[in-house]
Amino acid sequence: MATKKSNKEAFTAAEIKELKKHLMALKEDALARLKNTKNMDMPEAEVGDDIDNASKSLDKEILFELSSNAHKTIDQIEAALRKIDKGIYGTCEYCRQPISKKRMKALPFARYCVNCQHSNEGSGH
Repeated sequence: MATKKSNKEAFTAAEIKELKKHLMALKEDALARLKNTKNMDMPEAEVGDDIDNASKSLDKEILFELSSNAHKTIDQIEAALRKIDKGIYGTCEYCRQPISKKRMKALPFARYCVNCQHSNEGSGH
C-alpha cells in the first residue's frame, strides 16, 4: 500500500525541476527533428516513371508524418510546461486524480492516468 501512496503524492520542487528540464530537452530534440525533416524535403524530379513517382510520393508521406508527429510532441510538451507553471502538473485531465509518478517520469507529458487512458483509447483522447 505504501508504494501506491508514494506514487500518488505530489511532486517535490526538485522533482518538478528535473521533469521541467527533461521536458525542455525533449522539446529541443523534437524541434531538431522537425528542422531536419524540413531540410530533407525532396526536390521534384523532372523525369521519372510511375515507380519513381510512387517512391517519391511515399517518401513525402513519411516526411509529412514525421513532421506531424514532431508538431504533436512539441504541443504536448508545451502543454505540460504550462501545467507546471499553473501548478496542475501530474493531474489527469479526465478524472482529475493524480497521475502516478512512475507514469509521469516515463511519459512526462502524459495527460491522463493509466485507467483513463486505457478506458478512453478509442474516444480520441
